[in-house]
Formats: sequence, structure tokens, C-alpha cells
Amino acid sequence: MHRRWPGFEVAEETTDMAIWFGSLVGIERAYRVMVEFGLPGGRDLGERFRSFPLVRILSPRLVPRFDAAEEAPLPHVYFDGNDVTLSPLCLFDPEADEWSHNDLIANTTIPWAADWLACYEGWLASGRWHGGGRHGRARLSEEAPS
Repeated sequence: MHRRWPGFEVAEETTDMAIWFGSLVGIERAYRVMVEFGLPGGRDLGERFRSFPLVRILSPRLVPRFDAAEEAPLPHVYFDGNDVTLSPLCLFDPEADEWSHNDLIANTTIPWAADWLACYEGWLASGRWHGGGRHGRARLSEEAPS
């Protein structure tokens, strides 16, 4: 990760999981990002945490738009009931096998998160999501992408 994205630092790493923090730029601003990933069969931190990397935007916080024409209140996230502004990003369609445990997070997840941020900034300005993908209303406890 650090070789491809020198601004990302590992904050916690064990034999079965890792958490990184770093910065990504959308179109106009930089965001502080957290990436969490655990290998299948490790300590129980939730099934989704073990299925694919979770990316959360820490700052500036995501801004819900309840008046958005599409994807209100936030586009392409797995809604976190505790704090919607910290909802993990939906970066790919798990049912379409767009990501696997053989993929490097630095080559897939991080560039997809940067693209998501650019689309998010457009959505904030226009209320329309131009990032593609399937549109659903998945919650963090469900497996369908949003």
C-alpha cells in the first residue's frame, strides 16, 4: 500500500486484518480516509469487514442531502445506523465479482474510492449520481450493494 499510496499509513495490522489511514482528493478537496480489511476466518468484526475492504470518509464528513434528486440521503453507501456520515462506501458490485481477495487494495479499492469522491462532489452540487452502478437501498447488515 505505502509504495503505491505513500500518504497511506497502516494504523493497525495483525496476521488477519489491517487498518490504513490516508488522504484522497475528489475534484476540489482532500478527504481523510480509513480503509479496514480482515481476512476470512479471523476475529469476528462483522461479515462485511471480512468480505471486502471497507472505506469510510472521516473528514470532512459526508453531507447527507435529503433533497437530492437521486440517491438521497447519501449515494452508494452501506448505511451505518449509528452515524450515516461514516457509512462505508459502495465501490463495486460484489455480486458481479468485481473484487476478490486476490486483488490488491492499493490497485483497486483506493483508486475506486478516489473516483467515488469525485462522483460524490458532483452529487453534492447537482443532486444526481453520475458514478454508475446498481442503485439499491442496502443497509450495512444487508449484502446487496447500494
